Amino acid sequence: MGKRLYVSNISFKATEEDLKTLFAKVGGVVSLNLVTDARTGKTKGIAFVEMASDEAAQQAIEAVNATLLLGRPLSVSEANTQQPRERRDLGVASDRKG
Repeated sequence: MGKRLYVSNISFKATEEDLKTLFAKVGGVVSLNLVTDARTGKTKGIAFVEMASDEAAQQAIEAVNATLLLGRPLSVSEANTQQPRERRDLGVASDRKG
């Protein structure tokens, strides 16, 4: 399995194609997801890139981190892998006395 990278400080004018072109220079890109707001459809300035291997991910971090894209320096790092969150019992509103 490859490694996911977190890319931030992306210009709101940047497209998935802009990022794909940049990461393709390193090679080993499995997928790329430019995160957009579900309501407005506008980019949130972050993306996730899945690389084919740990080595490709490390090369991408070294090659792309701090690279200017549309006037903004990109920040590239390993994405945090979140474990499923435990559900918390928040109680029932009808238990309140008021």
